[in-house]
Amino acid sequence: MSSRTGYSLEFTDFRPYQPGDDFRLVDWTAYARFRRLLVRVYKREVEAPVYLLLDTSASMGKGRPEKLDFAARLAAALGFLAHRGQDRFGLTTFSARVEEKLPPRRGKTQLVSLFRVLSSVVARGETDLNGALSRWASQGWEPGICFLISDFLCEGGWHEGISALLYGRHHVVMVQVLSPQDLDPGLQGELELVDVELGKRRRLVASEGVLRAYREALESWNEALSSYALERGIPYFLFSSETSPVEATWVLSGR
Repeated sequence: MSSRTGYSLEFTDFRPYQPGDDFRLVDWTAYARFRRLLVRVYKREVEAPVYLLLDTSASMGKGRPEKLDFAARLAAALGFLAHRGQDRFGLTTFSARVEEKLPPRRGKTQLVSLFRVLSSVVARGETDLNGALSRWASQGWEPGICFLISDFLCEGGWHEGISALLYGRHHVVMVQVLSPQDLDPGLQGELELVDVELGKRRRLVASEGVLRAYREALESWNEALSSYALERGIPYFLFSSETSPVEATWVLSGR
């Protein structure tokens, strides 16, 4: 057990987050209320791992730049920061089911393993956030901080899956990744749309009215995500896949 300041049942104070601080010391409930990263200070440390939960379903393989490429690079950067802070960190990839698990450990070997897995991820399968996250949470992982990285474009929703993480006493950070084409399709004329996960096809004419309705539906969907997170004290971030993963990491780490 390290003697550095960390988690304990005996809370002493808050202080502003500083670059290089351990993720496990950030009070995410305080962030949700005040939009400031504050670190809880305790008399002693109880270790808490960092979990990187990465959606690799087929929809994540779409966009220019590709959403999964951005998400994998972001996960790699978060893993590097956890490594630098001497935290234990791990990775789980999932679609409708849990695809691959890298149990949390610390050290350079773990970082190399993380980079290896992330460099070979492939977008495939349907999205089922509720099912995959519930199954992951039911495996009894030690409570920690879960960075949930997904486009959150899931017909079945996300409520049950995230509730399962919270029930497991995990601190959840919701990181939504959308492509520029998700945010503004810029399509015109007669189109045939294909659901990349279910294979469903639909013909329509991309008029200005149709595009306006799409943008309003996406805005409503994302607003529901944001409201859900705020009500439960969960930090929520939305990034376009054309954002630099390094810049996104700075946002997540409070720099």
